[in-house]
Amino acid sequence: MKNNPTDPSFSLNCPFPIEEYPQVVMAHGGGGKFTHTLIEKLFLPAFGNPIANELLDGAIINNPGIQLVMSTDSHVVSPLFFPG
Repeated sequence: MKNNPTDPSFSLNCPFPIEEYPQVVMAHGGGGKFTHTLIEKLFLPAFGNPIANELLDGAIINNPGIQLVMSTDSHVVSPLFFPG
């Protein structure tokens, strides 16, 4: 059994190579190194521009009299309004 730490073939190494993966896999959506590599090597060369190259997870939209912030992250917050 590979999941048994007493088995000689047991390994704590990540089964995915972090660099150079030929397909997008679910691990790319988990954040961290995989996501960063996907953005850096695939999306920025294709779609990069001065704003996207800042690698923010949201955008600030300035309109006269109001400033809007759009985020690419989503969270479920309960209660909807809370102190802090």
